[in-house]
Amino acid sequence: MSHNKISKLGILAGAGNLPKHVADACKAKSIEYCIIGLDDEMDSHLFEGEKDLHKFKIHSVSKILAKLKEENVTHVTLTGRVKRADLARLLLDIKGAKLLALILKNGIADNAILTTIMHFIESEGFKIVAPESVASDIIVQKGCLTKVKPDESATKDIHQGLKVLKGIASFDVGQSLIIQGGLTLGVEAAEGTDELIKRCGEVKQVVDVAPILIKVAKPNQDRRVDLPCIGPRTIELAFKYGIRGIAIDSGSTLLLEPEETIKLANKYKIFIIGI
Repeated sequence: MSHNKISKLGILAGAGNLPKHVADACKAKSIEYCIIGLDDEMDSHLFEGEKDLHKFKIHSVSKILAKLKEENVTHVTLTGRVKRADLARLLLDIKGAKLLALILKNGIADNAILTTIMHFIESEGFKIVAPESVASDIIVQKGCLTKVKPDESATKDIHQGLKVLKGIASFDVGQSLIIQGGLTLGVEAAEGTDELIKRCGEVKQVVDVAPILIKVAKPNQDRRVDLPCIGPRTIELAFKYGIRGIAIDSGSTLLLEPEETIKLANKYKIFIIGI
């Protein structure tokens, strides 16, 4: 959608740089916004001096909704990582209890929870928009982004890994896997990509080819939320744990801090390719 239709954007901010990217894009495009920081989740240091920041506990649903309405927010975007919360804490809040009932009814898999949360927010009178509809420069394009390019063995591993991810897509397991010489070392579960890299770094094989990380969007997920993303931290971890390349879903993956990410990848001779 065109950002021209957004009167005021509410940025629900979890961990990582994505909330800052969206806030910066709002400033560049003269879009009014306010940031709803999820306490104990968001990286507060990214917003030092930010006047439009309001922090709430993740289960304080009533207060968050009230603040959005007080600020005359029309559109909401969900940004940043959020650890799986203790759902029972939603019972401490009136609207949180209502949300919890809907979550339990619709299922507690990742996609089901996100879809329920989005429908709930929209039922309160807000329109959900994707972060990249505002910060359009962070969408990965097709092709190799780095000086190092995948060789024949890497290309073969990427094709094999994509088949595996396609095979498990209906189970809502994860968006990522790590593969080495045709052997799947691990598939992302509830722990997230960072922990997947660490886990697979401990079990990688002593062979001629190093592992590859593959990240794709789930085929049935709502494209307005939870698209896969990589950034400088991903590259640092990949280097530390011996990952030689990253293949990501072009058009459906977010590249945070693009210049720094590509600079680091070139430094460590790690390829990044949009597929």
